[in-house]
Amino acid sequence: MIVVTNTIKVKEGHGDGLASRFGQANGVQDMPGFIRLEVWHGAPKNGVEELKICTTWEDEDALKGWTTSPSFRESHRGAGKNENIIEASLDKYELLLSRTQGE
Repeated sequence: MIVVTNTIKVKEGHGDGLASRFGQANGVQDMPGFIRLEVWHGAPKNGVEELKICTTWEDEDALKGWTTSPSFRESHRGAGKNENIIEASLDKYELLLSRTQGE
């Protein structure tokens, strides 16, 4: 399993607006191998809010299928033109261990 985190720092007061964009149907939910999308919102610090957009995929091929799809290109069109975004970084992780309550 693969998890991709997109950490986006925005000017305070703009986190909820940006987060709402990820709730719109953009095709990711229909991609083979897609498991889930989560949007995490951190408390403001020094005038900056942080969002973590986490997508979970069955494997690397499923992730690649999304990032090379027309839906991906369409959903990210114009993303670099938001003046409220201060910075963004992308990280990818492979799941090595998972536990649930009672295990």
